[in-house]
Amino acid sequence: MWSDEIEFKRQAALARYEIVGTPAEECFDRFTRIAAQALGMPIVLVSFVDSERLWLKARRGTDLLWTLREHAFCDYTVRSDDIFVVADARLDERFCNSPLVVEPPNIRFYAGAPIITADGYRIGSMCVLSPEPYDGFDAGAQQLLVELAHSVMTELELRRTNREQAKISGDLAFWNRLSQAIASTPDFDSALDQTLTYCAERTGATVCFLSAYHTAHGMVEYVKGHIVPNRTLKGMDVSKWAGVHPAGHLSFGKALSKGIVFDSFPMRDPDEYREFPFLRALVEAGIRRQLVYPFDLAERRFGLVLGFENPDITRDTHGLVQEFIARLTPLLLGRLREDALESANRTLRMIHASTGAFARACTPQALFDAACRLAVEIGGYDACWIGLARNDQERSIRLVASAGRGIRSISKMRLTWADEPDGRGPTGTAVREKRVVLLADLERDQGFARWRDSALASGFHACISLPFASEEGSVVGAFTLYSSRHLVFGGDEQRLLVELTENLTKALQDVTTRQERDAALMAHSMSEQRIDRLLTASGTVLYTLTLIDGQAVPVEISRNILNMLGYAPEDVHGPDWWRNIVHPEDLPQAEPAVAHACEAGHYVHRYRIRHRNDSYRWVRDELTLQRDAEGRPSGIAGVWIDITEHRTAEEEIYRLAHLDPLTGLPNRRLLNERLGTMLSEARRAGSHGALLFIDLDRFKNINDMLGHTAGDAALGEVAHRLRRAVGGTDTIARIGGDEFVVLLAEAGATAEDAAAHATSVGGKIIDAVSGRPISIGAREYHLGASIGFTLFPKPADTIDTLVREADTAMYQAKAGRNDVVLFQPAMHQAIMVRHAIEDEIRWALKDEQFEIWLQDQVDATGTAVSAEILVRLRLRDGRIAAPNEFIGIAESSGLIVPLGRWLLREACSILTRIGRHEPGYGLSVNVSPRQFHDPGFVSDVLTALDVSGVAPERLTLEITENLLIRDTLEITRIMGHLADRGVRFSVDDFGTGYSSLHYLRHLPIHELKIDRSFIAQVPWDVSSVAIVEAILAMAHRLDLDVVAEGVETAEHVAFLGARGRMRMQGFFFAEPLNATAWLNRRFNPVVSDDLQRSAPVCK
Repeated sequence: MWSDEIEFKRQAALARYEIVGTPAEECFDRFTRIAAQALGMPIVLVSFVDSERLWLKARRGTDLLWTLREHAFCDYTVRSDDIFVVADARLDERFCNSPLVVEPPNIRFYAGAPIITADGYRIGSMCVLSPEPYDGFDAGAQQLLVELAHSVMTELELRRTNREQAKISGDLAFWNRLSQAIASTPDFDSALDQTLTYCAERTGATVCFLSAYHTAHGMVEYVKGHIVPNRTLKGMDVSKWAGVHPAGHLSFGKALSKGIVFDSFPMRDPDEYREFPFLRALVEAGIRRQLVYPFDLAERRFGLVLGFENPDITRDTHGLVQEFIARLTPLLLGRLREDALESANRTLRMIHASTGAFARACTPQALFDAACRLAVEIGGYDACWIGLARNDQERSIRLVASAGRGIRSISKMRLTWADEPDGRGPTGTAVREKRVVLLADLERDQGFARWRDSALASGFHACISLPFASEEGSVVGAFTLYSSRHLVFGGDEQRLLVELTENLTKALQDVTTRQERDAALMAHSMSEQRIDRLLTASGTVLYTLTLIDGQAVPVEISRNILNMLGYAPEDVHGPDWWRNIVHPEDLPQAEPAVAHACEAGHYVHRYRIRHRNDSYRWVRDELTLQRDAEGRPSGIAGVWIDITEHRTAEEEIYRLAHLDPLTGLPNRRLLNERLGTMLSEARRAGSHGALLFIDLDRFKNINDMLGHTAGDAALGEVAHRLRRAVGGTDTIARIGGDEFVVLLAEAGATAEDAAAHATSVGGKIIDAVSGRPISIGAREYHLGASIGFTLFPKPADTIDTLVREADTAMYQAKAGRNDVVLFQPAMHQAIMVRHAIEDEIRWALKDEQFEIWLQDQVDATGTAVSAEILVRLRLRDGRIAAPNEFIGIAESSGLIVPLGRWLLREACSILTRIGRHEPGYGLSVNVSPRQFHDPGFVSDVLTALDVSGVAPERLTLEITENLLIRDTLEITRIMGHLADRGVRFSVDDFGTGYSSLHYLRHLPIHELKIDRSFIAQVPWDVSSVAIVEAILAMAHRLDLDVVAEGVETAEHVAFLGARGRMRMQGFFFAEPLNATAWLNRRFNPVVSDDLQRSAPVCK
């Protein structure tokens, strides 16, 4: 029962194929031609039914583009379960008053087969119509119409699949680029800038910026912005919006606070947005629509703000943005956490190292110097300094210790903590107000304006100043640090810096009394406990090693090793413990890490380490050298960070970039990398390798007949067989289509051994591929393999030359099928000769250097009644090239099409000239398969005939049997069109091809040419005699003309003459002559001269 729900789903199914409203296409027009020819109907339509209209994708016999659905026959077809037929619309009450019946095109007969999707929805119809009633549309015709409707649906499904695959590939490439861009940035700020750039590209936005919502204060902060280059927006600069703003002052503030999407919808008049000044400024600059998407990241809410110059955004924009955020959030979160963790870890190591350094300090100056040195060398800050507050009249601050760059400019400044302009910088404010002062963005902080130029010149972008106090609680000074990065000094990092400053305060007290030192050590112990808690939460393990006789021995390790690896700290002892749990493959490059750290002072590496449950985790191991009071190396402070998840993501990116998604084999990129490595190793070791190129024979038949899905299944099975046939240490790759490559790393000690091994492996591959059929569905298909290979190393080998050599040998192997061929330099020479001949063909086409030759065909009396046109190539050195030297090259290169077109024109030109003297004389012209299937072939033939005015029956087109066995419908269409005009067709070399006599009954064949190989053996060879007699008998029964080719002896003539009427062609009667000589022999000199003056072909 039809319902609104079914109609809704039907229209949704139609929309999936994106076909309505698209221009005409040959693939759909072809269906109408087939139906018209097969069913004999004047009007054929491929139609689709939307909510109100019948829309025609392809039509034949009418100019109608669409009609209202209520008038359409096809509306009944899409509501039917089967084909819908109306024998006479005037007698059918449903249609007798339809405008399509009572007005042109005055439809009387209609038959339509529904176009049905895989899920059963009828979206259109394949239909035939006639202005005459018709009641003879039988079951066969109906079945053909149903099959054509099914073919239309198959074409739609293929187009939709191709679109989806292209979209998936594009999406995958985009996300790979974004992942790689984020991974390669030096910090989170750069990662965010890359993210906004890609977001604008993805969504088509002109303005893209990130805002953050502060829940506690109801404020919105501008974080980062991006404007697409070349979009001036009338001078708009969103970066000037830095700082925080009340949520109520922003158009999207309320939506952001609630976590819902904001859409301004189309905007035009800026005055409508006076209450929202920033939105008004955007509208004035040219933005016509604003979208804001909230998302939560690291316990904070952010808003992705997009501005579009065109308010008519695509219907999938919301989905694109949501998908972007869904994919973006974990990437940014991982990078944000990694940066924050890295900053916290540096500060943790700084605190850890400060325990010993502060304890060893004997004076306040040594203490201050150590704190500054640790902040720069271990903490990673760009500069730091310590200033002591004085209670003099100016309340000055004295710089007592510093480290890093840019300090010279600070030492020249007037430093004070008085409440005046010079004292309102971060250090003066920290001392005066006894609080931590953080300036996260020096470029935009208004309170820092007096010092901004100097700071920016030194490359500083963020600053933090931490006050430290005396035992009585009064502020003694401040510890000020600078960073060249944005968005640093996060919450955890601030707390650790406060703790470091507290340790500094305690250490300062400790230098005066032992009691104060003991108290400071107790505070350090408590600090260590807090560090342990932070380490446990962060998934980071700290450890220290002592250096004894050049060996690193574990001294201490944080307790959260239990969480990371399942070991208790007590399990960590002895120099061999670590070696025993490092992955054996990683140990050789991981073991020298301590030596590298001792040499450079700092070393970072990554490797796998075994968990107690026997699984492996990836860790990032950072080692920092520690020195004693005399500056000698005394130990190592290290930190492990678990990067397993990050590594897994990197491996997935690598897989996508280096492996073929269909077979899981290495792709061309990975193959080239391995080939380059193996080529270098072979040269170094003096061994030999081999590169094998494999091309699957007959694979195209599966792809053409069954489609790409079946082809993919066949390729997957071939890959499986190759894995079983090739050794595990060798590389198998798929480089595209049906081409595979095998890289044998160590094929032999000598070139001879390597060639023998490669030939043996090639034989195994051929056996694996062709030894048993491949099952697809209910049928089995046989494939073959042609293999070419080359050896390396040779002196001039490169990756490109090896690939080219193996490819060349493979094409040589394809000539024999199921063969293994070693590359020889002569093959390259053959290719060069082929290219040279191809150049000669192009030159000859351009300068008309091809020559027309003719050979007579005689009747039983020996009178020439027709001739075959032959073509010769005059090379630039004057030599004439025979057809076997250049026809094959012209065919494979596609140049046979313009050559054949020229030959048709010249043949018709000769027919025109000699027609005045012998109007019944005919010429035959050979047509190659590629020329025959060229889309312009029919037009080329008819144009040559029309321009010359030659009667079409005087032109015979010679085609081969092999051409006739594929795509029967298309061949029937082409031959039928030309035969209808009177053009004759001859089957050349009859009896030598893949013959199916079926075509002789169904195609417009006029003539058979008996191949010269049979004629050469008569009358002596019994088999040849039987074949020739069988061909003659069959031709007689089918009323076909016969031409015997290769008649060279009197015995041939006698044998053929005794067997009925036919034409003969061969050297016995006439050898081929160029056009000039042929005309001189055939006509008297006066007539011949006249013909040559008017016929440019007679060279």
